[in-house]
Amino acid sequence: MKYVYIIFMFIFLPCSSHSKILLDKISPNLSNLWGISVLNNEEILFTQRSGKVFRLNIFKKNLSEVKGVPKVFNSGQGGLLDIKIEQKNRKIKVYLCFSKKVNKSQSATAVNSYDFINDELKNKKILFVSNKVSSSSRHFGCRLAIKNDHIYATIGDRGSRNSAQNLKNHSGTVVKLLKNGISFDNNAFEGSLPDIYSVGHRNPQGLTFNSNKSILWLHEHGPQGGDELNIVLKGKNYGWPLITFGKEYGSGKKIGLGTSKPGYKDPLKVWIPSIAPSGMIFYNGKMFPEFKNKLIIGSLKFKRLHILTLKNNNVVNEKIFLENKIGRIRDLEEMSDGSIIIINDEYEGGVYRLFKQ
Repeated sequence: MKYVYIIFMFIFLPCSSHSKILLDKISPNLSNLWGISVLNNEEILFTQRSGKVFRLNIFKKNLSEVKGVPKVFNSGQGGLLDIKIEQKNRKIKVYLCFSKKVNKSQSATAVNSYDFINDELKNKKILFVSNKVSSSSRHFGCRLAIKNDHIYATIGDRGSRNSAQNLKNHSGTVVKLLKNGISFDNNAFEGSLPDIYSVGHRNPQGLTFNSNKSILWLHEHGPQGGDELNIVLKGKNYGWPLITFGKEYGSGKKIGLGTSKPGYKDPLKVWIPSIAPSGMIFYNGKMFPEFKNKLIIGSLKFKRLHILTLKNNNVVNEKIFLENKIGRIRDLEEMSDGSIIIINDEYEGGVYRLFKQ
């Protein structure tokens, strides 16, 4: 694979200690990147929305394309979205969340698993396909999180807001699936589809467990104002579109019944104006002790990182970092050395490494 040569960019950022913070662009210009997952101490896999997966060495900057990627519905916000890697007994599993083409003009959100062998995705297993087929090209959600034998996936409302309160379709939900593809019933709501875990979501693009994997955190896009941070609990309704801080685009008119009501979970934090959050990690490394045990969230709209300090699962402080240094931040991951990998999803975007020297 040939690429146009570019000069890799280093940006020096202020640091309170004697070390310097560096931001290194470690890939060529690549458009519409979406998800990252760590492969080993030196390498990552990341997705391009058009339907490609790349393997990248963050130190040598060697880039190669992975084979066996599924065909996707690449339209609007849809395409090849999140990726998660799991290694067990020297075998590597790759999980992909994507918009699956159903016919010429419609798609459904889907999750597949693969064996990763010699830079190729093999032995495809279909874990999930949303029962809500739509011609809409927005609000796919599609973030993944893994815990033990299960994988969780966020499903957006596909632009049909009332679907998020319909227990008979997957739109606007978090689903909990067995990684082996066997069906089971979460028993989250009476009369709901069996794989539904929570409902009332609009377009969740951040999903991660805390350090000991006891709590599942989610953030989602509101409309005009009203982006939310939540803890995801089985059988809970997060309100959209009945309960929201968001307003109608343009007019600013009220949506739904209000911002809080018994029977619906209140968000832990709301962003007004919207920051368009995407990607989220709990930082556990040693390279940035100032980030230790904090929640780091990317912002598409304001092109920066939001660093949240938590106490008893409540946000007690928020700081802004890396503003306008990269562009639209779509996803981020922590490497074993404590450096942070960040992707920009713009037309001339790419992969960046944030580290100290």
